[in-house]
Amino acid sequence: MTIATNAGSARSRRLPAIALFAALALPALAQPGDPFPRPPEIEPAVNFWLKVYTEVNTGNGYLHDARNLAVIYETVSRNQRDIDRARSRIQEDLRVLASGRRDGLSGRQREILALFPAGADNDTFRNAAANVRFQLGQSDRFLAGLKRSGAYRGHISAVIAEKGLPRELGILPHVESSFNPLAVSSASASGMWQFGRATGQRFMRIDHIVDERMDPYLATYAAMSLLEYNYSILGTWPLALTAYNHGAGGMRRAVRETGTTDIEKIIANYRGRLFGFASRNFYAQFLAVLQIEDNLERYFGDVRMDPAPDFRELRLDSFVDARALAGAFDVSFEQLRADNPALRPAVWEGNKRIPAGFPVKLRAGRVPEGDLLALVPGELQFAIQTPDVAYVVERGDSLSRIAERFDTSVSRLVALNQLANRHRIAIGQRLLLPQDNAAAAASPARASAPAPPVLVAAVAETAAAPEPKPASIPEAELEPGPEPEPQPARLARNEPILPPAAVLPDDQVLDTPATSEDDEAPAIDPASDIEQSNRILAESLAADPSDYSVDGGNRIEIQASETLGHYAEWLGVRASDLRRLNNMAFRDPVIIGERLRLDFSRASVAEFERARREFHSELQREFFGDYHIQGVTSHTVRPNENISSLAGDRYSTPIWLLRQYNPGLELNSLRIGQEIAFPRLSPVQ
Repeated sequence: MTIATNAGSARSRRLPAIALFAALALPALAQPGDPFPRPPEIEPAVNFWLKVYTEVNTGNGYLHDARNLAVIYETVSRNQRDIDRARSRIQEDLRVLASGRRDGLSGRQREILALFPAGADNDTFRNAAANVRFQLGQSDRFLAGLKRSGAYRGHISAVIAEKGLPRELGILPHVESSFNPLAVSSASASGMWQFGRATGQRFMRIDHIVDERMDPYLATYAAMSLLEYNYSILGTWPLALTAYNHGAGGMRRAVRETGTTDIEKIIANYRGRLFGFASRNFYAQFLAVLQIEDNLERYFGDVRMDPAPDFRELRLDSFVDARALAGAFDVSFEQLRADNPALRPAVWEGNKRIPAGFPVKLRAGRVPEGDLLALVPGELQFAIQTPDVAYVVERGDSLSRIAERFDTSVSRLVALNQLANRHRIAIGQRLLLPQDNAAAAASPARASAPAPPVLVAAVAETAAAPEPKPASIPEAELEPGPEPEPQPARLARNEPILPPAAVLPDDQVLDTPATSEDDEAPAIDPASDIEQSNRILAESLAADPSDYSVDGGNRIEIQASETLGHYAEWLGVRASDLRRLNNMAFRDPVIIGERLRLDFSRASVAEFERARREFHSELQREFFGDYHIQGVTSHTVRPNENISSLAGDRYSTPIWLLRQYNPGLELNSLRIGQEIAFPRLSPVQ
């Protein structure tokens, strides 16, 4: 995707509508052998997903064995009562078989027996009774995604070719979102590429003003950078793809605990707590989609793809109100919103301005040619962002109570703060408030309200504009300035809104609404809810392959940025105690990669791991607030080079991030000719 109009530039270019399948058919670049092997051990799983994607629609589904996908018991309606009734019948029949009976079976029991290998023992059927799972059909959703994919295939293929990655990676959105750029999962993964917040922030801007996960073009670059990273540390594409779902750290643990990089052996033998059905099946789903894409006519006949939209981009050099910008170009507010899904509700509700540097998409052919920036009147441009108003969560708070206190809704707070879910807020957490509601809540006129809560006014975001723009007129009173001469072509206000490229029907948006009980859930206390806090922190470090756990011998692997003082603080002991425990002299440093024994007399393992993960999560959150990863660079070590000069001077990469890209790297013993991967970093605009 090309940039049309840069700040201060009078030139503009259109975003090309690239050919669809022709672009996807680009040859894989620099990939040895078959990058996506299809081991016979996972063939039953691949065939299962072929059936799910092509034979059953979302009105029905399969009841099947969760571990052995060759066992499909029956097709059943998605109605929960029908599912429960059928599952109970199947479990009852499996328990009969688990009792050892093989004679005098009912017809249904004989059918179930025939699904299993001859000679299956009682334990097999006993385990199967606990593993009856329902899988919703996907054929109609897959076909809809196939049509939507036409809007994005050209761009995806161009990014893949630019990075020299296998062309097949371009089908991954089928598995993730059915090519829906507006998809939000029940776990709050967002966009066509389904990024979680913490992982996404490594590559994109994600906050209450801009969430680039929702922009399918920007998110494509991020997805390929993540896959490139996964491959660089895991070494095979089956592992790199599975890490897209399970995290790079999780897959490194899987490799370490199983002693193999073979995906089929990991699927069969790894029993990680979070390595569930979705992670075990992710690669099989990918292979199933690959087969469908190679045989589209066989499975779906002649499919007409959506055309790629033709946008021009306006890169702002100041802060502009969204409604005022729509008026300046005489495009409908709704169309502007549909074409710029990365801008969050705070912008569209008027609480925030479109930020400086944001590339606003406008439909080519519906805006005038020439310098778009020059068509934005100066009186509509501001040198600063509208300041935040925030509330710090206190003990006993819940989202519903906060919403009531500030005369707003839970849904608006969730949207404004991009919350993972409605019942996971924590004491001390900073929540943004709608400005009009916050002002009303703090007004002395609300005499019956409780004592005013702690409000925090945030520092305004500033632009890099050389001169401040006029900002003396209140926003509510702004009127578009005089039109430039000659007058550009205008759009009729009653023209239909063009879809943003693809819009998923409401009944197919991947979202799970919360219940009223969720709204009432009180804020967790990170200091006391250790298990929940550890889960949240582990999610925030999903892309980090480092091991922050304590082993069975009360030892840890020393990680970058940690000191003996950190360990002592997290354990509630003295650093000298840890030195004695590890036979360390006073001046002996802790060395990255070595193991250290810890003293848990004053803190539990869970408390230590929480404090340690919190330290690294905050360290990384702050760093990725300033820098984003654009890709990977391979460096060949030359004479007289060392890690300090390379990381600090040449590549400006912190050691902890360097280790994430080179987990086994021995920092103090580089060899001439050794290859080291460095992330390509760019400052956040």
